[in-house]
Amino acid sequence: MTPAEKIHRTISRSKAFYAAITPGHFLIQTRFRHDRPEMPALTDFDLDRELERWMDHQLECSRATWAAGADLDDDRVPCLCPRFGIAEHSAWLGSEVFLQHDTCLPIPVIVDKKDLQRLTCDEHNRWFQYMQRGYRYLKTRQCGDFLLSMRGTMAPMDIANALRGDALFYDFYDDPAFVHRLMRFLSTAVIWYYRHLLSWSDEIEGGNAMFLSDFWFPAGLGHLSNDAAMLCNAQIYEEFGFPYEREMCLLFPHILYHVHNEKMHFVPRVAELPGMRLLQVSWDPKTPYHLLDLDHIFSVTGQAALMLHVTDSDQLREHIAELSGRNLFFIADCRDHQDAADLIALVRSHSKPLT
Repeated sequence: MTPAEKIHRTISRSKAFYAAITPGHFLIQTRFRHDRPEMPALTDFDLDRELERWMDHQLECSRATWAAGADLDDDRVPCLCPRFGIAEHSAWLGSEVFLQHDTCLPIPVIVDKKDLQRLTCDEHNRWFQYMQRGYRYLKTRQCGDFLLSMRGTMAPMDIANALRGDALFYDFYDDPAFVHRLMRFLSTAVIWYYRHLLSWSDEIEGGNAMFLSDFWFPAGLGHLSNDAAMLCNAQIYEEFGFPYEREMCLLFPHILYHVHNEKMHFVPRVAELPGMRLLQVSWDPKTPYHLLDLDHIFSVTGQAALMLHVTDSDQLREHIAELSGRNLFFIADCRDHQDAADLIALVRSHSKPLT
């Protein structure tokens, strides 16, 4: 199966999955150990001069992963985008970044509330340039074997936490008017940046490949995340999160949202966002495995299709007969290639047809 054939088969199934109005439809992506080059430390690179070399390392590692699963008919789309860590989701506004071995962290830029005026939607900001330059370089490396994926973004409240730091959690109570000014600015700014991401990534068959787990999603907004809401009560999200996210979501037909299973008290409201098509629930350390916590996960996520992390392929074999009440996209950790192939066949046999 050529990369183009695999991409087309995956998109055809995915279109049927997102269009489904009844439960019991499944998609699956498998992961397993395979030989691949080791990624060097991000701190070893001067990105002003060596960004393209960093991209080359990412591409080399990704191509090893695509090759390992090339003959598997799962729902992975071979795709890649510039990625450095969490801070690039906010640094395009002009803030500084702390590089680490395999990620990067935001350095708060709004130390004084007057610093809000320093934030600009400016294409000359350093990290905007890094992202644009990375996409343009990867485009020169395409030879039909991968798509340029959407890096995604964070919700205004989450970006505000990156830009303001933990002082934001005091601002919610001490100066809500300031927080609302910040949210209004960011809800507009995020859309400005997101449309640039759309222009840099590949559109294919009415959608895009998504960085979040390398899959196809119909044209829309994603992935959104709001990890800051995990640290607040539901009323804070109701006032400072949901209204601005709803305003953004109304601009797009389909929404992909990322939440954590560690704290899900605000997720019932997230599930009510207009256009919600897929809620990706991450599995966090020291929390129940998804398949052992289904009653809780299902109860707080409304009727949205879910992307769940399966940490043990045998757990999915044991529980798959119980899962027909929702539409589910499984990201499954497998022992090896054969285990992955067997699990894909099992999931296909239990899914309603995706045609």
